[in-house]
Order: sequence, then structure tokens, then C-alpha cells
Amino acid sequence: MTKEDVKKILINKFNKDFIQVIDINASGNHFNLLIISDIFVNMALLNRHKLIYKLFTKELGHEIHALQIKTYTNKEWNNKKN
Repeated sequence: MTKEDVKKILINKFNKDFIQVIDINASGNHFNLLIISDIFVNMALLNRHKLIYKLFTKELGHEIHALQIKTYTNKEWNNKKN
């Protein structure tokens, strides 16, 4: 699976939000994800990750072996940058 494939899946859910996908070891099965979206407002970290994992139900364990996920709301991201 390519990082572009991963990004397409994420864009279906987070179409107007910031999405960064990095293929960690250039093998197409370990990815680092950064998603900044107000969908995460008032959502616990565990639930944010569950939401992301649910998008990749078919791919996890087969095409994708690992996802490193970082999720922020726009406010959280702006606070982190400052």
C-alpha cells in the first residue's frame, strides 16, 4: 500500500483537514499519520485512534502492519506550535 493510498482513505473522512502520511520504512506497511481536524473536538485520544483504525479495518494486519497516529484539533495544534 502506498502513502497515497493511505491518504485517499483519510481524505474520505477528513476531506478539508490537514493530513500528513509518511511511509516510515519505505516498505508500504508502516505509516506515520498526522491529522489536524476539528472532528476531534471533545473526543478522547483513544476514541480518535479508534476512529482512524476503523478506516483501515481491511488493511490492518495484511497490507498495513503499523500506524503511528498523532491527532489534534486546530486549537490543540496552534497551542502546540506556540
